[in-house]
Amino acid sequence: MGSRSESTSADQAWSLQCRRFPFLKLNCTVQFERCKVNTCTRADRASAETTQRRPAVPSQTPTIPTEMDVEIEPIAGRYLTPVGLAMAEGVSALLPTIRAQAPQAERDGKLSAEVIRGLTDLGIYKAVAPIEHGGFALGARDLAEIAMALGRADASAGWSFFVACSLRMVSSFPAPLVEDLYSRAADHSGPTAAGGSTFAAITGTASRVEGGWQVEGKWTYTSGNHDAAWIFGGVSWHDGERGGHAIVMMDPAGLEHLDDWHVSGMGASDSNSVVTRQPMFVADKHFVDLADLPLHMNSVASRFTGLAYQARARASMLTVATQNIAILVGMAEGAFDVFADLAQKRKPFSPPYPTIAEMPSAQVAAGKAKAKVNAAKAILLQYTDQIDHFATHGGDFSADAEAQGSMDLAFAGNLCQESINLGLQIIGSSAMALSNPLQRFSRDAQVILSHGALRIESLAEITGRRLLGQAPFDMFAAGLQNKAPTPPTPSSHSIRSE
Repeated sequence: MGSRSESTSADQAWSLQCRRFPFLKLNCTVQFERCKVNTCTRADRASAETTQRRPAVPSQTPTIPTEMDVEIEPIAGRYLTPVGLAMAEGVSALLPTIRAQAPQAERDGKLSAEVIRGLTDLGIYKAVAPIEHGGFALGARDLAEIAMALGRADASAGWSFFVACSLRMVSSFPAPLVEDLYSRAADHSGPTAAGGSTFAAITGTASRVEGGWQVEGKWTYTSGNHDAAWIFGGVSWHDGERGGHAIVMMDPAGLEHLDDWHVSGMGASDSNSVVTRQPMFVADKHFVDLADLPLHMNSVASRFTGLAYQARARASMLTVATQNIAILVGMAEGAFDVFADLAQKRKPFSPPYPTIAEMPSAQVAAGKAKAKVNAAKAILLQYTDQIDHFATHGGDFSADAEAQGSMDLAFAGNLCQESINLGLQIIGSSAMALSNPLQRFSRDAQVILSHGALRIESLAEITGRRLLGQAPFDMFAAGLQNKAPTPPTPSSHSIRSE
């Protein structure tokens, strides 16, 4: 789609990433034909093609299996790349460390420096950064794979990745801001950007001054703020008689980090508030009017290569929901593994079975729990596949389809919570120890699903109005207030008809 010079630039950027993260080239050569990124250099491609042309050793006695002992790759795996798989596998290797440190991280209110460094070294904080700025620009399916792997370890680790993926949106902002954003990324440990109250009804304030804006305020739920290179916050702006809403990029050095994140779950997500103690100057180039957000998001494909930047506005925003649910799917899978392990080892209080695993009630719970997480995963992969399909072939979700997608994904998240709680209920009071991952999975799931963008009753009302022919609310992306003068223009392409 791009020019020859653009392709060469992307090849050079990707080649640099292969040198910085050696596991990428290994996976690209081993699994070249599955890679949809197609930004390897000619030498990499030649090596991969040589590997692929090696003749297979013929079987001595061909047989037709009567049972399948391997899983069939779902169609939703067609956009899963070797890079996403390699990052997910790297996270899996860190799982014992992340899970062992989870109780202390919860007490500290943030992940340890060791975990942040480990995730940085894997490259996950650059997963959606543009290739042209040293990132990987991964699509929705890859991001889900990584988020599921993190969720299996600990929800707050998954949330740290979710925070880092805000780069997909902020990279669509004007070039001067983006250049400054990535000027701090090269040697930074942790997410390049974190944000708080970006779309909230109550935000900070910005008043016009010479050369920029005078900004004041408090930004709540600023996840990842202690480890971020930049902080983004929403503001209500005023310039004479004109006004509106905007997002500003702020230097963390000018903000105070409040100790106000004391919650029942997601304790290690570093989601405390930040506040200005005196007015902060923000340059014009670090100010983005929300009225221009759809334009920025729909035009970013002309600036950057990589699947992450080919998705249009609604698909890009729906990717945020898929990441939330991918964390929950991973949590449900991790919780099921913990439950199955404990069931083999522990004796029930009653009735007198040798182990919990021999209890019929435990067996029924296991069957239901696994079915719930499998159903949730199927919904998740349906939407990640559709997002990447739109990014590859053009088009976007209609307003109706986006609303229904937000609802479907929240429903999948609730299935994950139900799956986790089934195992917790069967194991009983011994699983309530703070050192037991089961109770943490349950508490964290409750907090994630309390997020405004995932509240199932609100989302059901939003999409239900459309289904019953009522005038829709002026909202987008799972119920965010539309602060632009007009909603994003829908494409004629959608999952379902307008």
